[in-house]
Amino acid sequence: MKRASKRIIITSEQVNYYGFRVLTDGIELSQYKKNPVMLWMHTRAFSPSENGILPLGNVIELKRETHPEYGKVITGLPVFDDTDAFAMRIYKKYENGTIRMASSGLRPVDWSEEPEYLVPGQRGATLVKSILEEISLCDIGGNDDALQVALYNDNRELIQLSLSGENAAIPLIKHPLIETEMNKIELTAAKAAALLGVKELTTADEFETKIAEVVQLSARQKTQIETLSREKQEALDKLAEAEQIQLTAKVESLVQGAVDARKITADEKPMYVELAKANYDSVEKLLSVKAGTPTVQTQLSAGSAQTAGKYTGKTWDDLDKSGQLIQLKSADINLFKQLFKDKYGKDYAG
Repeated sequence: MKRASKRIIITSEQVNYYGFRVLTDGIELSQYKKNPVMLWMHTRAFSPSENGILPLGNVIELKRETHPEYGKVITGLPVFDDTDAFAMRIYKKYENGTIRMASSGLRPVDWSEEPEYLVPGQRGATLVKSILEEISLCDIGGNDDALQVALYNDNRELIQLSLSGENAAIPLIKHPLIETEMNKIELTAAKAAALLGVKELTTADEFETKIAEVVQLSARQKTQIETLSREKQEALDKLAEAEQIQLTAKVESLVQGAVDARKITADEKPMYVELAKANYDSVEKLLSVKAGTPTVQTQLSAGSAQTAGKYTGKTWDDLDKSGQLIQLKSADINLFKQLFKDKYGKDYAG
């Protein structure tokens, strides 16, 4: 047996092509589960075997589910007879989506036209209790939910349903109250006036005039709302654009300042720009505590200051006696020359 790769909706509670609907919870499944036959178009092999269409396979794993679009449904998994060439042709068409509809073959048990079971657009009574006889795959279903319904009589003979004319198998709604309530809505003049916000309506012309005014007002308000919504969105877009420009300038100033202060290198700048765009405050805090790398000139200046402090107040003779003249010459040639001139009265020529 060849299992299908997808489940199929077998029945739902929507109004079908023939004007009636079936309650999902009222379908008895136990009989079908004993013999879960799957037919093609409700066709049984009564004709000569060489021309008869044998069952395609089975439908297993039946489930009552709540579909987000169709409400209460019954679904199942088709399993095809891989020894039957026709069944495998249908299997391939089902898998590729050419055939996607199922039909439940039901034997009616109880019909009802009680208002609680009726929905708008329904012409026939509601099948509140039924027995599932078989499930068929079909080409064109009788329900927008990709399914249809077939009915069987007590002799398990397929009932030929017809869209036009009376159909004894489907009780039509006859209750006068139900027919009235299902097909029209009545408003008293007083209630219509209250709904339209006027004191009273005495003629049909007044009613129509007031309705026209309401419609025109609604159209104007709709246009105004659309205009205000568009203008609001445009303003928000401009504000967002301005904020982005401001942020870009702010980020550039912060990161370039860090480069100038030698806290980061020019190669690191793009990375810090992206980080600052995502979280400006965190990057600002990080860079504020980051020390900058001193320049060579700064280091030399610092060294000169240290050297000057070491030799402050000492004469040429003092340094000569302590053997520090050579160190001074190497560390601070300008101070060395100044002490030489003070000692000998002439510029150092060395």
